[in-house]
Amino acid sequence: MEGTISRVLFAFTLVVIGLSTHALAHTKLEKSEPAAGATLTQAPKQIQLWFNEKIDPAISKLDLTSASGKIALSGVHVMSGKELMASVTGAVAAGTYIVSWQTAGDDGHVVKGDFTFTVKATTHR
Repeated sequence: MEGTISRVLFAFTLVVIGLSTHALAHTKLEKSEPAAGATLTQAPKQIQLWFNEKIDPAISKLDLTSASGKIALSGVHVMSGKELMASVTGAVAAGTYIVSWQTAGDDGHVVKGDFTFTVKATTHR
C-alpha cells in the first residue's frame, strides 16, 4: 500500500511540474528581419518576426517608429501561423528605428516586446 501511495504522489508531482512548466512557456520572439541591433545600408522593405509557437492574428500588432514618429506599415498579417509581417510603406531615412510588437500564443497570454535597428544610408521610399 505504501509503495502505491508513493508512486501516485510521484506521478502527481510530475504532472504538476509539467503543467507549471507549460504555464510559464509564453510565446517568444525567436528572430527578426531586420535583426535586433542590425545596421542597414538601405531602408527595409518589410518587417518580419518569427515566434516559437503559433500566434493569434486578432491580438498581433506591429509598429515602426523613429525619433520623428510612426512610420507607415501596411498589410500587417500572420504568415505560416508563427510569423508576423508588414510592408514598410512610409519614408525611412538614416537613423535609429524601434520595432514594437504584440502577440499571444496558445495560452492567450499577451506578450509585447521591441528592438531597434539603424539605417546608415539615407534612403527614401
